[in-house]
Amino acid sequence: MTEDRPTYAVVGAGVAGLAAARLLAGLEAVSEGATGSRGARVVLIEASDRPGGKVRTGEVAGVPVELGPDQFLRRDPSAERLARHLGLGDRLRAPAGGTAGIYARGELRRLPAGLVLGVPTDLEALAASGIVSREGLAAIERGVGRAAAYSAGELGLGDEPGAEEQAAGELLRPQLGDEVVDYLVDPLLGGINAGRVDSLSLAVTAPGVARALLGERHVLSALGALPPPTANGGPVFYGLEGGLGDLVAAAAGELQAAGVELWLGTAARSLAGGPGGYLLETSGGTLACEGVVLAPPAGQTARLLQELAPAAARLLGDVVYADVSLVTFAFEEGALVLPEGWTGLLVPAREGRLMTAATFSSRKWPWMRRPGVELLRVSAGRFGDERASRLGDEELAEVLLAELRQVSGSSAPLLDRLVTRWRASFPQYRPGHRAGIARARQALPPGVALAGAALGGIGIPACISSGERAAAEVLAATRPA
Repeated sequence: MTEDRPTYAVVGAGVAGLAAARLLAGLEAVSEGATGSRGARVVLIEASDRPGGKVRTGEVAGVPVELGPDQFLRRDPSAERLARHLGLGDRLRAPAGGTAGIYARGELRRLPAGLVLGVPTDLEALAASGIVSREGLAAIERGVGRAAAYSAGELGLGDEPGAEEQAAGELLRPQLGDEVVDYLVDPLLGGINAGRVDSLSLAVTAPGVARALLGERHVLSALGALPPPTANGGPVFYGLEGGLGDLVAAAAGELQAAGVELWLGTAARSLAGGPGGYLLETSGGTLACEGVVLAPPAGQTARLLQELAPAAARLLGDVVYADVSLVTFAFEEGALVLPEGWTGLLVPAREGRLMTAATFSSRKWPWMRRPGVELLRVSAGRFGDERASRLGDEELAEVLLAELRQVSGSSAPLLDRLVTRWRASFPQYRPGHRAGIARARQALPPGVALAGAALGGIGIPACISSGERAAAEVLAATRPA
């Protein structure tokens, strides 16, 4: 470390770490209000052999396919801004179609209009869908009122003394009934987070829904008044033609061109205080630095902080993760029996299947279409369900293929398949998560900041924004007054 050229370390080269390194290196920020610091030495440390974390593009049957997230929300504009900044704006694509379905009560059924993260606001459309039974519809009628309005404490939005946050399922079941929650809310809201709504915080997983319920007595009237989920009048989601792996590659290339050191295959082992800052022990040696952004999974961050910030380490150590497995199948074009116009389907846990969802990739993304090939990606794994993790790759693919054929009624011949495992990849935002992360951040010494999905947002934009916020915190704590 030198007085005129500070050194900063970023641990974890996922999307959050890449964003943090960009800001620390003085490159243009993509979140509002963030400013960098040109001239610093920035070292980006990654234990694996590649940057990008869960953002990864591969190939099946000669076609590029996404092996992690295949799109990002535009409501937080940071991912779109980054793509445009890196010269990839002309490759941004909205998903084709947008109609999806669900396998409910033994049949494929179209999702009804008016859903807000699975909560129905159009009861006529819900009844027509056949997703819930007459008893399920009657349960909504019985749950029309509640004695008191939703409070900030039970929603997880406030700091009321003695108020205990309730899980999303606990909040919604009394008004919507078990069928609506199990067949709609859990597959949508729970599925996004690879968890179950009965153990997830509404304030973290669906903050807009939680805010809309504040002070209201019924979920249907509260959410029915929300505007449609559009982004500046355009599509809600974007993907990247050619694969989001190109976004990672372009970001990493820009960093290296700016002089950022990318230490791949290097494990961070411990973090301690040192002269004028911190000493980061890695498998590649000891790095002295003024500030550190920690962007790996919570468990690894907890281990790094055990000596330096034990209170923060204990809180981060409480965050648990779910495993998710993906199998991408290639079939002969036209051989699949799938509902016209659908780009995917959900499978509720209540159905007892291993698969949780399927994305009809070559229908959803025209850039994945090739003559003679139809691509479909099946997901498995949610918190508390370890069946997929216990199966070998071949067995997992065979089980999911059999379930897919049972659900769709199709016996299309298989051309190719690829299994992707994401171990401990989805943090579970349990009630109290928001407050716990806030306490962990407060327990950190100046110049050390947290980033990544563990903070409370699993999407690419949320991770980019968290990385830039963490870098800004480090710069604010280490720059001369």
